[in-house]
Amino acid sequence: MSALTAAQEKTTDAFASATKDSSLMALNSLAPTQNTDYPKPHVQEAPSDTLDPLLGNPSGVHVEVAYPSMRSSDIIGLFFNGNDTFAVQNGSVFGTVTFLAPVADVTLAVGKTIQVIYAVVRPDGVILSEILNLIVQPIAADKLPTPQITQASEGVLDLTTFDGDADVTVEAWPLIAVGQTVWLTVTGPGGVPIWKLLEGYAITAADVTNGIGRVIARGELDRLEEGGELRVVFKVGFEWGSDESIAVGFPISIFNISLNWRIEIENFETAIHNETIPAGGVRQFPALTVLARTEVKIVNAGYSPWATNYMVWMLGGTVEFRLATPAERVVFGIYSDSVGTITINYLDVQGLSLSVYQFGGVLGKWVEYTCDSGKKIYTISVIYSRGDRGAIVMDNFSIAHRPAP
Repeated sequence: MSALTAAQEKTTDAFASATKDSSLMALNSLAPTQNTDYPKPHVQEAPSDTLDPLLGNPSGVHVEVAYPSMRSSDIIGLFFNGNDTFAVQNGSVFGTVTFLAPVADVTLAVGKTIQVIYAVVRPDGVILSEILNLIVQPIAADKLPTPQITQASEGVLDLTTFDGDADVTVEAWPLIAVGQTVWLTVTGPGGVPIWKLLEGYAITAADVTNGIGRVIARGELDRLEEGGELRVVFKVGFEWGSDESIAVGFPISIFNISLNWRIEIENFETAIHNETIPAGGVRQFPALTVLARTEVKIVNAGYSPWATNYMVWMLGGTVEFRLATPAERVVFGIYSDSVGTITINYLDVQGLSLSVYQFGGVLGKWVEYTCDSGKKIYTISVIYSRGDRGAIVMDNFSIAHRPAP
């Protein structure tokens, strides 16, 4: 660029100062005029003024300025989607000059219609060109990577095929840049988030090279249910903002959960109505054995919310359920019509507690527990501390375990 005269520099400084707020209206301080003799700029990569943003990768896009009266003494400044920091250029005797709008500016415009305009500064004032309304298309979905779970195969995450954590990955995407904000979420049924792995996370230089990688801990995986569905949702804020609602969503990956569970159901249907198990007594059923520390009965309780005929009933005290096959997960129903306290203790092979769950009397509740990886439930102890009245019943045990390899 040729040297500027003092007068030109003064005018250029005024132009730069007036446009610091990235608004065309700021040029009013220089009393600009818009002139049809200064046609709108042209983006070489955007035929019909529509830009595929990937055509500007990796360097950017070329904005061509041409008008019939161009002089070599003209000072030309560019305004591209709010950015007025481009180095000014002198006019050319050939009637055309070209600015490079870097890929970072293109990235900020993805999926928008933006304004591109140039200003010609002369000693007698500033002239604005016609405005180019440039349509910047969204990045095509088939150009965006789909999040993956490394241990999954053909849309199935089988927890019996690997030990340890699961790796959630997203390959580096077109126009990835340091500072972009991303959200990575794993949802379950109904789109309810289960794990928010990244929330407004700012991309680093390492991420630009390697893509995104996060883990789901094994203990969390073991709480998943057979046949459930996981969706991995990934969004990028190309504007580097913190508003997830305007971030660009990537293709969603869907995985079905396979636990290879073997399920046993015990609903006490082999019992006899009003069968009593005395304190200290034992009653064996197909999927578990009832050890009565206090007297219990097998009754047909019509007030129960469950459809089966028989269930374990007691006024208070302790009853233990020893599983026929050690399990990783147990679900059962419990019903109480009192204000007493119910304590459930899940025990391992040595009788040591794996977990304790305590709650007040309920009208009907499903209780479920999945033990940590590598451990098994052998016995379930239920302690009922009743108030001045009431009883509890238990039924419909679903006992899940994985077969030995």
